[in-house]
Amino acid sequence: MSQDNRYREIIKREMAKLKKPVKIRVFTCKKKQPSGSQIRECMDCGQFMALLRIYKENSNGMLTIKEMCIDENPEFAQRYDISRVPTILFIDNQGREIIRYLAAPQGGEIQPFVQALFTFAGAPNYYETTIKQNLDRIQPSTIKVMITETCPYCPQVAQIVNDFAIASNGKIRSVIIDIIANPDIGQYYDAAGVPYTIINDQKTLVGMVGAPEIMKALIGGNIRVQY
Repeated sequence: MSQDNRYREIIKREMAKLKKPVKIRVFTCKKKQPSGSQIRECMDCGQFMALLRIYKENSNGMLTIKEMCIDENPEFAQRYDISRVPTILFIDNQGREIIRYLAAPQGGEIQPFVQALFTFAGAPNYYETTIKQNLDRIQPSTIKVMITETCPYCPQVAQIVNDFAIASNGKIRSVIIDIIANPDIGQYYDAAGVPYTIINDQKTLVGMVGAPEIMKALIGGNIRVQY
């Protein structure tokens, strides 16, 4: 079995377990952008959407994917500051962005993406109690995780950060960034290796880190956190 077929089978197997409805939005761009635009013409959007359709078609009708052409939805794109495509957004019922993916959910990133879908749909969140107990000590935060598709440690960090975001009632936003697909972002943050985690563009956690390290970086200081 080829690697692509193996990944397809993993997606099919995992998405068949989804029991609650969940909706995500995906920004694509079908038109060539004018000179000087910050938004690149999307050369990979077709392939990206084909991948997401595998998730949808094997979800027992539970996954809804709303594709939005950035050319046709400028107000929505401006509201959520969409500056590149394709972009996946997890938006809650209050219109708050919880998770952003600037990465294709394939390879090693299949599992954390599936977990994000399940948890966003209402499945148990391992970190919910910890986040709720410490929410007053956490300032509104954005956690960016630089990843690559082949990184063996990135999925675990991405899953922790996504679970944190979902449990925080909109106080934490996670952004998962494939720096191979978005090399300019990796260069901007000087991400020499992955996973590379940045909290509020101030605190940097390099390499494999667990929930305690991320939580302490969010709260500040050496506060003891129970899990």
